[in-house]
Formats: sequence, C-alpha cells, structure tokens
Amino acid sequence: MAIIGSNPVSASTSHSSFEGLFKPSLLLALVATFIAPAVTGCGGGEKRVQTFKSSGKVVKSDGSPVPHALVVLHPQSGLDTVPKPRGTTDEAGNFSLSTYETADGAPSGEFAVTIEQWIRDDPNNPPKNHLPPRLSKVESSGLKVSITAGENQLQPFEIR
Repeated sequence: MAIIGSNPVSASTSHSSFEGLFKPSLLLALVATFIAPAVTGCGGGEKRVQTFKSSGKVVKSDGSPVPHALVVLHPQSGLDTVPKPRGTTDEAGNFSLSTYETADGAPSGEFAVTIEQWIRDDPNNPPKNHLPPRLSKVESSGLKVSITAGENQLQPFEIR
C-alpha cells in the first residue's frame, strides 16, 4: 500500500475518475479536434491567388536610394482576403514584392502604396519613421500602382 498525502491508496485499486479518458475512441476524438487542425491548418488549406514577379525602387528627389524602407501594397478592390504584398528596400533602394513567399510577387490589380523607413537612431530610444508621415497612410500617400499578368518592373517611387 502506498501513502499519498494522508490518504492510503492500494496499488491494486489505482482506478480513478480519470480512467475513461484514455479509451481509444476518446483519444481519437481529441486528436481529431485539437491536433489535426494544428497540423493541417484551419480551414483545410489556404486558397492563394496567382502572383506575378514585381520589383521596384525607392529614391529621394535627388535620385539617391532610400535603404531599409518597407513598401506595402494595399488592394483597392476584390483582394481583401489576400495578404498585402510587401518588400523591403536594399542599400540601393531596390525591392521585390512578396505576398505568400519571398519574392513571389503580387496579384494583379490596382493598389495604393505606403512606404515607411523605421530606423533606430539611438539604442536607448525606439525606432522612428524617417519618411514623411503622409507616406505611411493609404489615404494620404498619393502613391498608386497597377500589377498586371507577367513580370512587373514598377516605376521608381520618388520621395520628396
């Protein structure tokens, strides 16, 4: 006989109120309810729209590149369920858009564009946007782009 706390428990009578939890049918129901959706993803799979390679450049009005800027395309209609295509500029100001996977492009359609350049000037302070605030909002950026079937080389976005 084993003593747990102050209640004696017989080794031969180790049944408890949890004995029904490990029945095969219950275990199968638990797997189907909680584990299968985690492995396969909710909704049985992601529906993707076709994307087209798209790249561009962000420059200042003097032609110098804008490095480390985040470019985001916001769909103007019909693509509300698609992730927003985005890209980050390199040191030369060049970017490639990604929607589902790295550099897979963007779906065809009309988009408003926002651009932000978050840089930490001082390690003791949070990063700040080094571009005009109007560029970070769809309503005020004034930037538009059209993505078409095939490869898209976008006109450079000039920051003033």
